[in-house]
Amino acid sequence: MAFTRPTLAGLLLASTLSTFLATAQADENLFGYTYGAETLPQGASEAYMWLTHRSNKGQGSYTADDLKFEVEHGFTDRAQGSVYLNFEHHNIAGSAPIENGEPEYPDRNSTRFSGVQASFKYNLLSPFKDPIGLAIYIEPGYSRVHKVSGRPQNEKSLEFKLIAQKNFLDDQLVWAFNLTPELEWRRYTDVPVSERELELEATTGISYRFAPKWFAGLEGRYHSEYTNMTYREHWALFAGPTLHYGDEKWWATLTWLPQIKGWPTDPARSSTLHLDEHERNEIRLKIGYNF
Repeated sequence: MAFTRPTLAGLLLASTLSTFLATAQADENLFGYTYGAETLPQGASEAYMWLTHRSNKGQGSYTADDLKFEVEHGFTDRAQGSVYLNFEHHNIAGSAPIENGEPEYPDRNSTRFSGVQASFKYNLLSPFKDPIGLAIYIEPGYSRVHKVSGRPQNEKSLEFKLIAQKNFLDDQLVWAFNLTPELEWRRYTDVPVSERELELEATTGISYRFAPKWFAGLEGRYHSEYTNMTYREHWALFAGPTLHYGDEKWWATLTWLPQIKGWPTDPARSSTLHLDEHERNEIRLKIGYNF
C-alpha cells in the first residue's frame, strides 16, 4: 500500500478533526509524550488520533509524519486495552548519512501503511485517591516501514512502561513521569541486514490548569538506543511546551519538543545535536473522543 501525494497526511488529519469535533468526555492526555496513570472506566471506549511531524536533519531536506489511529477500551476500572493502525509519510532529499561515499538510505516521497500495535495498561494506584498514581503498560508491535529512513522492513517490538503521576492543588497541577524500555528485532527487506536494539526512554511533564478546560505546561524526553542490547549508539534530549484543551466529550493536546542536546554529533549537521537518528523539531497533536 503506497501513495506518492504528500498531501495525504493533511487530508487524513482534516477528515479526522471534522469527525472528532462533531461531538466528543474522555480519559484526557495532558501531555503529548508522557502517559498518565489513570485508566478508562469499565465499559468506556475512546478513539484517538495522533499526528507527529518531525523535521530538519541539519542537511538536505527532511520531513516525516507519523499518523496513528487508536481505539481504547476499559475492561475494568483498572485495566484497559488499545489497538493502533499506523501510517508513515516521508519526504527525504539529501539528508541521509553518508557511509563509504554513499547515502545510507535513498531519497523518497511516499506515504504508506506502516504497521499495527496493541497495548495493555493496568492501574495500581490512583492519582486521585492515593498519595501517588502508578500504572504499568505493555505494548507489542509490528512495523513494515523504518521510522527514520522509510526503508521497508520487518520489525517486531515489545515496549514496557512504568507510569507515575502526582496531582497537586486539588488536581489543578499535574506531574507525570514515564520510564520506558523497548526491545526491537528488525530485518530490512531491501538488504539482508538484521538488527537487535534496546531503546531506553524517560519522559516527564508538568501541567497547570490556568483557565476552565485549559492546561499549559512543559514536557521533557530523553531517548537512547543500544545496538545489540549493549552498546549505546546515540542519545538525545528534547524539551518544550505543551497545551491542552478538554471539553465535555473531547480533548486535544499540542506539544512542541525541539531537540536541545544529543550525541554523537556530526559537524556537518550540528555541533550540539544528534541529527542522524533524530530531528531538530518534533510537533505532536493528539485528539481524543469518548464514546
